[in-house]
Amino acid sequence: MTRYQKALQYIHKAEIKYGSIKRTPENDLNLIKAQNLLAIGHRAIKTFEPDDLDFEIKRMLEYGYPAHVIYEMLHVGQPAVQRVREFYGLKYKPIFNYKMTKDGHPDFYTTYAKGMCRAAGIDNGHTARQIFKLMSQRGYEVSKISFYWGDLPDDCTYTIKNSIVFVKHGIDSWLNEAWKG
Repeated sequence: MTRYQKALQYIHKAEIKYGSIKRTPENDLNLIKAQNLLAIGHRAIKTFEPDDLDFEIKRMLEYGYPAHVIYEMLHVGQPAVQRVREFYGLKYKPIFNYKMTKDGHPDFYTTYAKGMCRAAGIDNGHTARQIFKLMSQRGYEVSKISFYWGDLPDDCTYTIKNSIVFVKHGIDSWLNEAWKG
């Protein structure tokens, strides 16, 4: 069977599942397999045919799981995760360690204590202990958490290493929209 014939079989499976190729989502396994089989030139050299395990790795990376958790949960090694990361252009996301809340404000999440300073209007020259005390004095409640990117609710604000504050709008909004506050 030729590559073209195999691709047609995958397209047919997608059409049966979704009614037409037009309604088939971009992340459908059959559609991706067909696209890879039909790829020509530079793209064909760099592609691999993702399987269900590759899609699970991709889903976990998008959710924000760290490498060691993916290795343990899926019983895969570093090369498999690295291949998926490179193929889809994904990056590891940090674990969020603090949640800051205040009445009437959306929750704020950060990876480090000093990350809360900008959102609360506090100088970041203080120690973590001083920051927590100032936060409490200003009516903020700070919780120690361990959340992955996918655990954060939509429309919350967050920051990572730098001081830029972002708003989450779905799982695909990683570092997309800066907070205007």
